[in-house]
Amino acid sequence: MPVERSALRRIADATQAGGGSTKGPLLGVAFGLCSFALRFSQLRPNRIASGTGVPAWEILTLLEMSLLLFPLAVCLFLSLRPGGRRPSSSRALPLACGISGNFLVCLVFYLSGKAARILVSPETPNARVSMGLGAWMMVLAGYVFVLFALEDGSMKKHEKALFSLGGAAVLLAFTAAGFLDGISVLREFDARSDRFLGELASHLLIAGTSVGAAVIIGIPLGVVAFRKRLAERPVFFAVNTVQTIPSLALFGLLIAPLAYLSRTFPLLRRIGISGVGAAPAFVALTLYSLLPIVRNTYTSLKVIDPGIPEAGKGMGMGRVQLLLRVEVPISLPIILSGIRVSLVQAIGNTTVAALIGAGGLGVFVFQGLGQAVPDLILLGVIPVICLAIITDRVMQAFVRLITPKGLSQTAGGLG
Repeated sequence: MPVERSALRRIADATQAGGGSTKGPLLGVAFGLCSFALRFSQLRPNRIASGTGVPAWEILTLLEMSLLLFPLAVCLFLSLRPGGRRPSSSRALPLACGISGNFLVCLVFYLSGKAARILVSPETPNARVSMGLGAWMMVLAGYVFVLFALEDGSMKKHEKALFSLGGAAVLLAFTAAGFLDGISVLREFDARSDRFLGELASHLLIAGTSVGAAVIIGIPLGVVAFRKRLAERPVFFAVNTVQTIPSLALFGLLIAPLAYLSRTFPLLRRIGISGVGAAPAFVALTLYSLLPIVRNTYTSLKVIDPGIPEAGKGMGMGRVQLLLRVEVPISLPIILSGIRVSLVQAIGNTTVAALIGAGGLGVFVFQGLGQAVPDLILLGVIPVICLAIITDRVMQAFVRLITPKGLSQTAGGLG
């Protein structure tokens, strides 16, 4: 039986522009229209109390409602214009979707900030206003529009960069200007700004160093698995087994042995290695990061044309020279794709490491869960999602940059 695809994967598939499909824009329009039936903002008397939803028509003016509907109408018109499907040479629909998506996202956040300023009065200083399900549904509609535009083959690189980064730049400007200060998540940030920056640095340090260590260990393991037939099965059995262990369980399993080593060897204790904290998080995340790196290293060497190493041997190269001067440069794009997967995975898994005292953005997530404060949870979750997306995009761009045109298809398929 085929594995059922996730909802997000189905959304991504629906936004594909190939073959003149308009499913993506129509899906975005459907999400946008449905959002008006949901609560635009959520008003709570304080940070932990349950609140009441405020629909869009109670907080927004007629002009603001029209501004939200206008990009939906434009995309709907271009999707359903005579002919049903757009000509393959037309760029009007993807351009409109890219602009409309960024406009919608920026407008929703701006209007949410305005709603927060209106709903919180001097008589209720402890009240909190957060974005409701309707606002998030409209943001999702904008995301679908932007994704459709980015997947369209007629878009140029600078246009894709503008659609990818333009909305984020405007949101950063809104935040810097104070337009969004009334939103409850940013109020939580204002109360913890110093600690937030410290935990963000800890999160990046733990994730980065663990993947760095996995690179140092994983690439040689992949080479050994490729060179030595007897080592192939044990290596992949080990790295695959680690992936089957839940992250929280692996953190827990490392507490006892690391605590024992810390008590036995005072030097380890002096440099900060103990049963809790950053040490077990570093070890566990390094182990989790091995599989994509080992697998891609092995696969990248496996798919090299056998004639290339033979030509190197004919030129008098030894095994080490052949590896460093021929095989690794050819394999590098695929290896970097494995490192990209490991980085994104480590950024997410580092969140759980806060449970054993390692720090990171997971501190806010688990504090929010313990205090029943949804905005505190979002303060930890949203930056982790943004970090993962940015890391993935930057690594993808770097891989494309260093990949020769003749290898780009192979590297993309295996990455």
